[in-house]
Amino acid sequence: MTGVIAVILLVVAVASIISLRTSVTRLVDSQLTGSMASFSHLIDKYLGDPGTDPSTGAMRGRKPLTDYAGQAPGTVILLLDNGTVVDSAVFSDSESVPLNAEAVTQVQNHDWADGERQDLTLAGVGDMRMESIAHKGNSSLIVGISLAAANDAVVHETRVLSVLALLALATTVISTVLVVRHALKPLARVVATAKKVTELPLSVGEVSLDVRVEESDTDPRTELGQVGEALNHLLHHVDEALSVRIAADKSVKQFVTDASHELRTPLASIQGYAELTRQDSDRLPDMTEYSLQRIESEARRMGALVEDLLLLTRLDEGQSLQTSDVDLAELVVNAVNDVRVAAPLHKWVIDVPESAVMVNGDNERLYQLVANLLSNARVHTPPDTTVTVALRVTDDSPDHGSVELTVTDNGPGVAPDILPQLFERFVRGDRGRSRKTDSTGLGLAIAASIVEAHHGTVTVQSRPGLTTFCVCLPRSE
Repeated sequence: MTGVIAVILLVVAVASIISLRTSVTRLVDSQLTGSMASFSHLIDKYLGDPGTDPSTGAMRGRKPLTDYAGQAPGTVILLLDNGTVVDSAVFSDSESVPLNAEAVTQVQNHDWADGERQDLTLAGVGDMRMESIAHKGNSSLIVGISLAAANDAVVHETRVLSVLALLALATTVISTVLVVRHALKPLARVVATAKKVTELPLSVGEVSLDVRVEESDTDPRTELGQVGEALNHLLHHVDEALSVRIAADKSVKQFVTDASHELRTPLASIQGYAELTRQDSDRLPDMTEYSLQRIESEARRMGALVEDLLLLTRLDEGQSLQTSDVDLAELVVNAVNDVRVAAPLHKWVIDVPESAVMVNGDNERLYQLVANLLSNARVHTPPDTTVTVALRVTDDSPDHGSVELTVTDNGPGVAPDILPQLFERFVRGDRGRSRKTDSTGLGLAIAASIVEAHHGTVTVQSRPGLTTFCVCLPRSE
């Protein structure tokens, strides 16, 4: 829009300047006509004086052109005989003088056509509007009118129009900006509402999407109002969908909790009766003995699964942790020593500081976090795999720094398509890894929930021959 206005102003200014130039040229031509008539009359008068020879144009004893009266200031008159200037005069407010030699040479060398008017810049005189007419014999008359006043008028008009155009353009731009800003204020408020929604944690937990566009910005009679109204409809729809999702999550969690509680007693009974029956194993057939062993094993596995589900439910509900200052270095050493007993064929390497590394957290849950990561490495890597557990303190936090725990193995790695979902529930990293029957698919989900409850982060990077789990926890004061 501003560009169009600028072009229009430019066209108007150029047209005005051209019109002014045409007008002043006509005025100069009118003056030129009058001067030429006066000059021609005086020449005819003096050519009739005694002492002149009209046949040759030689004007012996004639009156010099500088003495001619009736010419306006800035006028130049010349008398030529056979193309040679025989006399000339330049008139000013105070005097009239002959034309300088350089200007005379210009006139003599110029190609003149009878009755043609031309613009010529004479040395020492300036821009002139000049006309040449044939006179008696081989003589010709040339009259020039100064264009200085006309040029000054055009330059002045150009400056005035330029200033006015710039002022008009600046006023238009400022007005346009102000009008557009005022008109877009509702859109800015709609954008602010959308940004506020993007900052809400909608992925997990109970959420309430009560942010809406103000009613004043939802007028359906305007385009911006229609946008605001559409956004409100969208937010309302999303809010309803979230409510349904939250209700479904609650229902599932409640079902898992209730089912887990209900399963604990039967599972304990099954395991207890199996153990009781096996006390007389010397009198039981081999098949019965094997079956009872399998019943005990699966009952224990089912019991572990139930306990894991109950733990996840408690973590999801945000039940408070039994926090205290925990020496994570000592905890890591104990966890690795415990897993060495369960997996003696793996190579376990400990790399922790000699001094205590304190974090504020739940000792039991932090131990379970480390144990789950070590168990994941044990279960999903073959024997002779080297597993390195490292602990270091970083100072990248503005408060008290953080503690970084890494568990690295040189096993076959995690399949790339599983990697993004590795910390979700019931996800097994079996592709490219040996499948173990004692994996419930909840170990890493529990580890991630424990880290989140301690306000930390957990990440994983994996490729064949190198898998690294990294846990960052806030350092204790």
